[in-house]
Amino acid sequence: MPQCQRHATQRAQVDKEKSGPVTNKPFKRFIGIDLGGGKGKKTALAVLDRSKGGVTVTALHPRSDEPPLYDAALIAAVRDRDEGAVVCVDAPLTLPPCVRCGMARCPGQESCADAEVVTLRRLLAPGPGESGVGRRGKPTVTPYTQRATEAYLMRRRGIVPREALGQGMGPLTARACFLARALADRFTLNDSLIEVFPRATLELLGFRDRYKKRVDKRIEILARLRDLSFAPGVWREECRQSDHVFDAVICAYTGYLRSRDAWPVSPELASLFPTAGWIWVPPADTEAAATPRAAAD
Repeated sequence: MPQCQRHATQRAQVDKEKSGPVTNKPFKRFIGIDLGGGKGKKTALAVLDRSKGGVTVTALHPRSDEPPLYDAALIAAVRDRDEGAVVCVDAPLTLPPCVRCGMARCPGQESCADAEVVTLRRLLAPGPGESGVGRRGKPTVTPYTQRATEAYLMRRRGIVPREALGQGMGPLTARACFLARALADRFTLNDSLIEVFPRATLELLGFRDRYKKRVDKRIEILARLRDLSFAPGVWREECRQSDHVFDAVICAYTGYLRSRDAWPVSPELASLFPTAGWIWVPPADTEAAATPRAAAD
């Protein structure tokens, strides 16, 4: 076996052992985190608890009179609510394959036998009428900034996510990976700690209008999610005032839908899961039909 391929196989096994088994647990609580920079003020957290007919928003942070969710406060807020919970984070929880690679010398992208890099090349290969290069001659495959899950969303689902280590994403991804390690004693990556993308969730549920700067759209979306309610003292107004709080609610709601409907990983990328990471979004009907699923809890 060539050295590159042997190393890729060994690394996949190590990553799998670190990630742990993937299970379908009857989660009762869904913690959504719209993650901002570690020194910024944009991080928001929402807690949804199962209730009759769906889920209820029971907590939103930070409220207008609360300090920002810096690392210590964020981790404490999650730990205080960990029983029966899944944490849903709007930021990359895994790194691109080149960054995880431990080879002393790179054989080159085209010769690399790493399964995720091979998948990236396949997913991003030029289709009919495509040149194989991006705008202004930019490369389409950069496995030191991209992951297969991002390429899959773009090519198969029509969603363009941010690359894990693309422009401006480095500090956010670093914080997300730190958060995963800080919570590793209570939450398992790709099981009770998952990566989500609230804009993609909404688009794939049929909400395609922009909402970031439109209060009316955010309130309309919440009103149309019939299985989502707000507990007494937890006001929708918080979502009117902050698109980050709104995104945190949608992050948690994504985790609820995943648990309720036992979402599958796409069969196309199933062999990479959970080592390469996965952005959980509503599955295509063909995927849901083709993939064996555990019974919804």
